[in-house]
Amino acid sequence: MKKISLFTYMAVAAAALSIAMTSCGDELKPYPWAPDNTDTSGDGEGEGARYMESLELELRGAIPSMLNYRKTDGGWAYHEYQYQRSNNIDNYAGYWTYTKNNFQFGPAFPTLYTDDNGYLGGPCNNHLFIQSKNAVLYASEELPLNNGKDSTVIVSRPEWRAVALICQAYLGHELVDFYGTIPFIDWRNNKRTYPLNYQSGPEVYKQIFADLDESIAILKERQPSESDLIRVEGTDTESTITRWRWQYWVKFANSIKLRMAMNMVDYVDPDPVYGPESKPFVAQNIAEEAVADEIGVLQLGDDDIAHHMSTHYCAIYGIAKDWHDIRLNANLENILKHFNNPLLEEWFDPNTYAIKSKRGGVIAPTGIYGVRPGLMTEDNVQPSDAAAASYANFAFLSPRHEYMDQPFLQVAEVLFLRAEGALRNWAMGGTAEQFYRDGITHVMTKYGIEQSKIDTYLNQTNLPMVGYKDYYRPEYDCDGRVTCDVKWNDSDPAELKLEKIITQKWIANFPLGSAAWTNYRRTGYPRLIPVLINNMQGVDTEMQIRRMTYTATPNNATEIAQITELLGGEQTAGTRVFWDINSTTWNKDENGHYVPNNHLN
Repeated sequence: MKKISLFTYMAVAAAALSIAMTSCGDELKPYPWAPDNTDTSGDGEGEGARYMESLELELRGAIPSMLNYRKTDGGWAYHEYQYQRSNNIDNYAGYWTYTKNNFQFGPAFPTLYTDDNGYLGGPCNNHLFIQSKNAVLYASEELPLNNGKDSTVIVSRPEWRAVALICQAYLGHELVDFYGTIPFIDWRNNKRTYPLNYQSGPEVYKQIFADLDESIAILKERQPSESDLIRVEGTDTESTITRWRWQYWVKFANSIKLRMAMNMVDYVDPDPVYGPESKPFVAQNIAEEAVADEIGVLQLGDDDIAHHMSTHYCAIYGIAKDWHDIRLNANLENILKHFNNPLLEEWFDPNTYAIKSKRGGVIAPTGIYGVRPGLMTEDNVQPSDAAAASYANFAFLSPRHEYMDQPFLQVAEVLFLRAEGALRNWAMGGTAEQFYRDGITHVMTKYGIEQSKIDTYLNQTNLPMVGYKDYYRPEYDCDGRVTCDVKWNDSDPAELKLEKIITQKWIANFPLGSAAWTNYRRTGYPRLIPVLINNMQGVDTEMQIRRMTYTATPNNATEIAQITELLGGEQTAGTRVFWDINSTTWNKDENGHYVPNNHLN
């Protein structure tokens, strides 16, 4: 695999993407529509800048590239998911870990925690900005329809600008949360010359909030019909993320606002305003506005914002089943077992083949087992009795969920966001307990768990800590970290209530590792088992990785200098992003474990 450089000229980014990564013989295919970066007419803007139908095709390609996992046939591009999520974000979140150190498509993987392990640049894929540029810049203008064949038919569709801004907001805020700083405006404008100009995290957040406010206003005014939205979401039910309902684009925008507001809950800006109307750049104000909006955020009874799959394997199933590259992370196993959570047996199946100790040959009881992250693993093989002495026989996603939805933002996450907001005495339209219980009930109901089991789960108290056992490498056994129970207790300290909310939210966010990792860094919850081997500069093994790093090359010294200045710290994985405030104040207990303190009143 040739590593994708963030600093590749934008004019060739789409072409570079198509050849940069291959996995197990499966080459990247071009997206349904890519801007014409070879245009020589002088304006350099491609077909989408001139004709509305071309612009709409571009936008249709942009929407799925918020996550960049789709192929032109509608299936999931496993290699892209692996490069952008499963070999980095999903590991840091505690959901999956890898079981090989050599892949058919890329560099060796010495450990998850190594600079530079060859995968840290994976999530920073800006292809969406190329795909959506013309919709942002020109959709509000009057453009000819029918690709110019009938110049008398002129249309203007500002709603497509709104959709494109929401897509850019989604990807942009995630990349800032991952890396701390990005060249958001230069990406938007498809700047083709060095150096790219980076913005600080707060600057990008302010721009995104303004974009989302504008998008919401446009969509409420225009109210595009189902037939309109088909033009940019396609006719396939697996391709649409809103099922062609403009109200869901508004709910998506408001829910992004709520998520971002909670991310920055501890940040105080020296100039706390944003946008042309100088609105308060204050977490509580933004969150309350999103919830109070007449259309509002996602709520009970709504669909997730997701690709709802029915004919194509989800990426995490394909990567695990077909390539045997990832397995259940020990953290997800351990935490689900601590809570006696029925989702463990719903999402995963017991090992079909025996698991033997590498040294003693002792066979583990049949069960669901995860792999501790940060191992120096050996090359793996397909699960079988012959391969019993390896991690190959550990758990991966059950075939029951081979078509698991690929979510962008889930109803459960929003319920838990409102629970945390209510805990902080924000106006969320309900109580923290109500949203907490609703969040747990919603995710379990979604996966078919019986109400009686949900009721039992919600009322659990005094749960013992569960230790992690590695039946292949017993020397990797360790104590679990989670000690809280499930039942809501009004007399609990606010910090314990927050731990319960975030820990259950972490479970409900599965499989969306990006949100889970952000919440872990922001709050310290859930309390995750640390990695075994940490070779990262500036990273405390207990505190764990705080951000993704850019790869320095001979060509990007100016950009790296900008990044370092904007971060206010070294360009390492131990430097915190702007909203990562409280973790600087945490102390260690007698066991050397960090004790989160979110300074709740």
